[in-house]
Amino acid sequence: MIKREQILTQNPWLTDVSIVESSQSTQLDAKDDLMDKKLFIADMQTAARGRFGRHYVASKGAGIYMSLVLKVADDIKDYTILTASAVVTAIETLTPKKPQIKWVNDIYLNQKKIGGILVEHLLSSQHIIIGVGINFRQFDWPIELRDKAGALFEAENPTITRGALIAEIWRQFELLRLRQQFFEIYKAHSFILGQTVEFEEQGRTIIGTAVDLTEDGQLIVHTNGLVKVLSSGEISLKKWL
Repeated sequence: MIKREQILTQNPWLTDVSIVESSQSTQLDAKDDLMDKKLFIADMQTAARGRFGRHYVASKGAGIYMSLVLKVADDIKDYTILTASAVVTAIETLTPKKPQIKWVNDIYLNQKKIGGILVEHLLSSQHIIIGVGINFRQFDWPIELRDKAGALFEAENPTITRGALIAEIWRQFELLRLRQQFFEIYKAHSFILGQTVEFEEQGRTIIGTAVDLTEDGQLIVHTNGLVKVLSSGEISLKKWL
């Protein structure tokens, strides 16, 4: 069971934590409330969505499904980079596992996706909603995901609780936010660098090599003697080293 007190004790900067047994989506819960620095957690989500509106597969008791409301009042532009850095740092702090990041918002372990981050900007109210989904332990994936999806604890019993990881993620989030030293962590965990990637540009498929990241998280790709800087969108790996 995820304990509200544990999360608040380690994160006094949060204003409140809401934990429910089931929710359509913690992103929607957060949007309906909009209390600054309030964290919404569900043991199960029934209609979660990731980037580009993709369906996110959830399982009761097997994952971490949460969203944080923030009223934007600082200079940090890319909360996806900050949050991804906090997630991998928290995992490495509490376990011997070595997660990686696929540009721009996916968390990987052992070449399988174990989590994702969705940051939504509400321009009308100057709020952002940071959604984090993590497959904490293995469950029965749909057939089409079995070769792609993984879990933090896939072949063994968890050595930590979901509550401990949640508390550590947001503790690291606030530490990294205050220090503004998260880009180095993000880049060090990015396995896309040096890989052959494919992306779409004006209806054309372009293949190149990901060589670096800018400080605001844009991906620098070399292709046919040209340099492309990708700010968002979808890429797919064509080669895995």
